[in-house]
Amino acid sequence: MKCLSRQDIEAIAARVVNAYIRLPELQGKPLYRIEPERLLQNVLGLNIDYHHLSMDNSVLGLTSVTALGVEVYENDDTPIIYYLDGKTVLIEDDLRTDTTQHGRCNFTIAHEGSHQIFKMLYPREYGGNAQSPKVHFYRVNSEKNKPISDWEEWQANALASAILLPKDLVMQGMYLFSLGEKIKMLNKVYAPRVYEQFKGLAEFLGVSKTALAIRMKQFGLIEQDYLDNPYRLTDVLCDGGV
Repeated sequence: MKCLSRQDIEAIAARVVNAYIRLPELQGKPLYRIEPERLLQNVLGLNIDYHHLSMDNSVLGLTSVTALGVEVYENDDTPIIYYLDGKTVLIEDDLRTDTTQHGRCNFTIAHEGSHQIFKMLYPREYGGNAQSPKVHFYRVNSEKNKPISDWEEWQANALASAILLPKDLVMQGMYLFSLGEKIKMLNKVYAPRVYEQFKGLAEFLGVSKTALAIRMKQFGLIEQDYLDNPYRLTDVLCDGGV
């Protein structure tokens, strides 16, 4: 595996986004968000297919840069073998059909596409071979694993985030949703108006609230983040932390 810095990953994302912007069908139109299906198919030349990928819903997406068969499931949970061709990503079908999972679906597509991008750029390190084929699985909450145990998956997460949420589009969205230059406190309970604007921005950009909050913190656009636990602010106050 090639060890890439966050700066390296941001540079790769910028190249991919620039290629996306130059797509003929987008010329002369305002750009508000990155649509990962369009990007994978029309920029990267990849295929996307949807199936049930696990019995316990723990697998959200998978891909391989080499040809091999993987087990997927029919709607009645009957296992079948799906033959990957080295340029296809499989996405859990429930993500597509559940409208509340739109952001997670988009991130999963971008994550699996990122594995393919690394293979295109670094075929020696990521190309794989027929003797030792590898399947890249994107699992539920894998991005929250601390400490990081799989740097290849971390790199795919970082690239997916950078592609879906380039700084220019995030800041443009903040202006459109009247969020100003920075969110001072993201808190559903104690700052509900800002929270609703932020929630609307996440839906507008086609990502989850968590993904957007992480990216905005990387840009220094959120000062205090209480997205996961809005009552943590009360705990801090009671403990004399402020």
